[in-house]
Amino acid sequence: MMILLLALTLVSVGCGSATRVVVMQNPGTGQVVECKVDPWGDMRRDKQIEDCRRAYEGAGFRVVGDRNK
Repeated sequence: MMILLLALTLVSVGCGSATRVVVMQNPGTGQVVECKVDPWGDMRRDKQIEDCRRAYEGAGFRVVGDRNK
């Protein structure tokens, strides 16, 4: 029981950490989107953000805010 409690504590500490959010806007339409980490997605969190950012940049969006920088 003690091991289970310790494991759950360690997992919850990792999940509660600050996450990076990149805010992007389409200059033509004004639409705003956020690229952020999916906790159930790829464990390489920066890769998730960068893949999202690249996809939106390809559609004409520009970065207007990055919480990590």
